[in-house]
Amino acid sequence: MDIRASREKVFAILKDVESYPKMFHYLHQLKVISRNKNHLIAEILEDLFGLVKVWVRTRFRFEEPERVTIEQIRGPFTKAIGWFQLQKKDETTTSLVHGAELTAGGPMGFLGLFFLRSGEAKRRMMQEVLAIKERAEADTEGGAPQKS
Repeated sequence: MDIRASREKVFAILKDVESYPKMFHYLHQLKVISRNKNHLIAEILEDLFGLVKVWVRTRFRFEEPERVTIEQIRGPFTKAIGWFQLQKKDETTTSLVHGAELTAGGPMGFLGLFFLRSGEAKRRMMQEVLAIKERAEADTEGGAPQKS
């Protein structure tokens, strides 16, 4: 998806993980456990399937200014890795691609498979991209960021 904002602006929004609960409606709390220049570990209280809230320990890796990788360390999925890839189109436009690799198993396996097959994961990813786009473009145009 194209965003009318510089790649540096979009990357800064992605790196501001403390604002994620304001941008993404299914995140209820986020506590940073550790941080350095290129990595961050956080505990996130997340709405899972609209049925239950779970704490997920998550590692963020920042490869400025091209990529942010988000990996579940401990949580409901056997494996969960998401990423945002940023490509500079010109000085004022960034192409943002969001992908994920999820493997469901264990006690939440049945619900995890339902979540993946229902299309909810893709809808959530699209909502995330749209929220980032909205904030970046509002910031660029001088408006206040809005919660999506």
